Amino acid sequence: MASIEKRNGKYRVRFRDPTGRPRSKAFLRKADADRFAREVEVDKDRGTWIDTRKSQISLEAWCDTFLASSLSLSPTTLATYRRDLQLYVLPALGDRRLSRLNAEEIEQWLGDELARGISPSSVHRHYRTLRRVLQSAVEKDRLLTNPCTKVRPPRVPVRPMAILNWNQAVRLAEAHPKHLKPMIYLALDSGMRWSELVGLRRGRVDLDRRKVRITEQLLRVDGAWLRRPPKTSAGVRSITISASTAELLAKHLANRPDGDDELVFTTTTGTPLQHASFQTHVWKKALAVAGVKCRFHDLRHTSVALAIASGAHPKAIQARMGHSTITVTLDRYGHLFPELDEAIAVAFDQRWIEARAAAGIA
Repeated sequence: MASIEKRNGKYRVRFRDPTGRPRSKAFLRKADADRFAREVEVDKDRGTWIDTRKSQISLEAWCDTFLASSLSLSPTTLATYRRDLQLYVLPALGDRRLSRLNAEEIEQWLGDELARGISPSSVHRHYRTLRRVLQSAVEKDRLLTNPCTKVRPPRVPVRPMAILNWNQAVRLAEAHPKHLKPMIYLALDSGMRWSELVGLRRGRVDLDRRKVRITEQLLRVDGAWLRRPPKTSAGVRSITISASTAELLAKHLANRPDGDDELVFTTTTGTPLQHASFQTHVWKKALAVAGVKCRFHDLRHTSVALAIASGAHPKAIQARMGHSTITVTLDRYGHLFPELDEAIAVAFDQRWIEARAAAGIA
């Protein structure tokens, strides 16, 4: 049990922490010492006691520890955390002690970012980064609670999918330079992600069987190219492409270097395609020529929409897109299946008629 002794005009509370290590804290008033002594024993019983000295370090110092110990994070996630912390979080809050950070101050910081014209989606990401950093402090017994849990981050407007029809899709693909047209057709045909397309290697394309095998992604992280497997096992998949797209790829590969490890799509100089450069110098020009508006990722949405319109089953789409579960597919694209409910009713009606006729019921 905690004990109190008076020495040199102060009241010192002596107690042992949950590990048995002796601790003490001094107070000017006996009432404060009594309250602390009671609270420390209650916290120990509840398993909520923490060493408050550990929370006296600055947020910046804790971020260094967090980044150095985040061995399980993917390189891209770690790079995002590092960028958000260096550019947005630490300039505003880096000198604050962990114990002094509160919900009101965090909300003020988020509001200031919005006032500076930073998009709600970016501000929300900065909030998530800070929340993760502070949650790790809770997990390491540096903080008792995470102040971010009491913060309402800004609402992020949902950006609607831009879905192209067949004619728009063709116009957009044809508006690209010759060496990139097959990539756009493949994106529309397969629903592959940007990182999967730019990382596709020749050995993963089987033109005889019209199969494209997806086993990895190519990403640009901190100025270096990084290959990594898909986030989930479902992302490793084999996609059957149309004969038309296979023919385009065959002509394209005839002019590409041999070797299974060679990239299928590159710049004209043979280097990997960088998203930012592609957007500026190729994509925006192609959109203008084709007269359409969409993001590159909307080609993936378009692929799903065209497949659904062609009668594809949700499970087939799940496998093709590399979704981890059918729930992900239906949550994202369920609104594109408006006829499914009606189709079920029609099918039931037909089966009822057949079953009643077989039973001799008029």
